[in-house]
Amino acid sequence: MQVGTGDSSLIVPFNEACGFVRSHMLSNFFIDNYDHPIFEAGVQPRGMVYLQKEL
Repeated sequence: MQVGTGDSSLIVPFNEACGFVRSHMLSNFFIDNYDHPIFEAGVQPRGMVYLQKEL
């Protein structure tokens, strides 16, 4: 299984605690692909972090 999330210091550790490991990152994903700023826990994510877990 693969998931992608913003490079948030809150969300990534949660996924890692659930057994996911970092796969790769797309820098500036949210800046380049969203027409408006988005925020996670008051922080604007820039890159998309992909994590994987074997099922």
